[in-house]
Amino acid sequence: MLGELKAAPLLNGFRGAVKADVPALSRLISQISQACRAGQGRDSEIELNPVLVASEGKGVTIVDALVVPKP
Repeated sequence: MLGELKAAPLLNGFRGAVKADVPALSRLISQISQACRAGQGRDSEIELNPVLVASEGKGVTIVDALVVPKP
């Protein structure tokens, strides 16, 4: 699915840049999805912004996160 994004070329080493750690980004997305499911709808929103994707094998960094529980 990440390959379908307009920004996909940036993840794949656009214009000579190093390739991003797409497997780490994919794992993060999966882990967030699993956390949402495990929370059984207790949160109304989750925001991760920005998420920095390092070069291949170097992982991802969540710079800021916001989790808003349902009232």
